[in-house]
Amino acid sequence: MKLSEIVTKYIELRNRKAELKAEYDNKVASIDETLDKIEVKLLQVFEETGSKSFSTPNGTAYASVRTSASVDDKEAFMEYVKNTEQWPLLEVRASKTAVQQHRDIHEDLPPGVNWREERVVNIRRS
Repeated sequence: MKLSEIVTKYIELRNRKAELKAEYDNKVASIDETLDKIEVKLLQVFEETGSKSFSTPNGTAYASVRTSASVDDKEAFMEYVKNTEQWPLLEVRASKTAVQQHRDIHEDLPPGVNWREERVVNIRRS
């Protein structure tokens, strides 16, 4: 098989995959919309009755609280963490961009950081 044929086949398959994903997303969108409406109705029932769950012969519905935390003001948050030494409020993660810049400048990684590179194939249309 010629390289041009391989690349053409790859692009055809990638395009077909995108088409199938779009079809799937369109079909699932209406289901998701209906599921959202059902969840709203169930939350209303929980609110009106003061209950946290109820059982039916077909299954149990229950309410739970989903939480998330995000930083709105980085400087204020970091100042608070430093001043109060509330280090558990932070999660440690290496910045790929900053580590790469450090590596390029110092020809070494910062202590305690792993670096992984993987050679992959990319194909773009003509």
